[in-house]
Amino acid sequence: MRFPSPAFLAALLLPLLPHLAAAQTTTDSLTAVKSRYSLLRPVPRSLMRPLAADRPGVTENPVTVDAGHLQFETDLGRLITSRPGTEPRQRTIRANAFALKMGLSNRTDLQVFVDAYQWERTFATADEPATSSRGFGDVTLRLKRNLLGNDSTEGPLALGLIGSVLLPTGGAQGAGGTEYAVLVPATYALSDSWNLSAQLPLRLGFDRDASRHYLATSPSINLDHTLRPWLMVFVEAVAERDFRSRRWEEALNVGPVFFVGKNLQFDFGRHFALTRNADREYFVGLVVRR
Repeated sequence: MRFPSPAFLAALLLPLLPHLAAAQTTTDSLTAVKSRYSLLRPVPRSLMRPLAADRPGVTENPVTVDAGHLQFETDLGRLITSRPGTEPRQRTIRANAFALKMGLSNRTDLQVFVDAYQWERTFATADEPATSSRGFGDVTLRLKRNLLGNDSTEGPLALGLIGSVLLPTGGAQGAGGTEYAVLVPATYALSDSWNLSAQLPLRLGFDRDASRHYLATSPSINLDHTLRPWLMVFVEAVAERDFRSRRWEEALNVGPVFFVGKNLQFDFGRHFALTRNADREYFVGLVVRR
């Protein structure tokens, strides 16, 4: 199975651009009202948009946290194992890798991602003994700006822009150097119960062993379906490419999302490897908004 290239994803989003141009020529009353609020003057709860999180999949949500409100998202636990046959094999456990988000304005929120605890074991090979490490991970600062569709009254298309900086606070558990990324997430409401989302990211990663930066990308497409007011299921195709290599690593994420009221979300799922070097993952998470 081959995953579509970034060019294909761009072609997928092009037909949606007329909606952006049309939306810019109209005035949305709800957006105008909510633009009066800020970090120090929170949006009234009666005007808050439905809970929108950047988890459980890879594809980010273009919708921001309402001004003056906080949102906590966490990987309560994630088990990551490399594919059989790869050397050296690795197993990683991440606990409470969380994001704290704060709505600054009607279209902007500030996010702090913290990799609270990570345990990693590298299995022995014919040439090297087994090793393990554990401890605090890296911290990432992100700023999300919604460009269109923050509220449903603006139309079926939502578009955002996210900039992030990873700070190498994690020692052996972290990247080892500062990393930068830009992401363009988009969501299109196909109907009241179906949504199609996609993401085009570009990341300047850091290679600890080579002590230098490199370019990478991980485009994704996500389809979710609401079965009940309290239950949604999703399937997501993800590809990752380090531009130092010609090879794409591909995977599939699937799982359910449970909504407990308007401000609490619980989810779990599986990350299936589709290519030899892609990891296998199991995860469970939680989202709380106030």
